[in-house]
Amino acid sequence: MIVAFTASRPPAFDFLKIDFPKSFVVSTIIMLISSYTASKIIPAYENDEIEALKNWLGVTFLLGLAFAAMQFLGWRELQKSNILFSGDRSGAYLYVISGLHVLHVGVVLIYLLRLLLKCHKVSLDLVQRLLYVTNPYQKVRFKILVDFWHFIDALWILLFFYLLFSF
Repeated sequence: MIVAFTASRPPAFDFLKIDFPKSFVVSTIIMLISSYTASKIIPAYENDEIEALKNWLGVTFLLGLAFAAMQFLGWRELQKSNILFSGDRSGAYLYVISGLHVLHVGVVLIYLLRLLLKCHKVSLDLVQRLLYVTNPYQKVRFKILVDFWHFIDALWILLFFYLLFSF
């Protein structure tokens, strides 16, 4: 997609006339903070700190929602700058690239919410809690979540700087 975006720009592309969406900057900061909160999930699980685990999962979930909301606001800023999905090809690629990223964030948010709800349910029963914290497969689930979260974070950082310097 990046190659297609680069190839779709006109040769005399005047990047100084287009204001890069401020919401994309804010969403990048949110994503970096969420990466930090996601990094706290596995240590909380390993230390049997179910309440801390629920808190880190919840904060990471809320930050993911905030990221997605900022992306939508960024699209509104693009529309106000007359960069439309149905307009210039490079503008359409911008929507598609950021939209695919939000889609991936949405998928991992669904997975994260599922883990958060399960964690909350287990925290109410001591026997289930003991089984939960000693289940090696549960740690794998959190590892998948955290690794994917860091991956989409790193991917957004790369996309953000590429898009920033493209405008």
